[in-house]
Amino acid sequence: MDRLSWLLLALVLLLAGLYLHMRLAGEWLAYLLAGIGAGIGLALLGSVIHDAFAGQRDQH
Repeated sequence: MDRLSWLLLALVLLLAGLYLHMRLAGEWLAYLLAGIGAGIGLALLGSVIHDAFAGQRDQH
């Protein structure tokens, strides 16, 4: 999967978790979805930052 797909998945899960939390439906599920979405988002952000600091590498 490319980064855009991961970003969309993270946003969907995070927003779904926040929506469920606002509606107080299945509170543990809301935290689980929001946590997974936030985790994917942070991993994606770390990947982008790593690539920015790593710079261009020679590809053989």
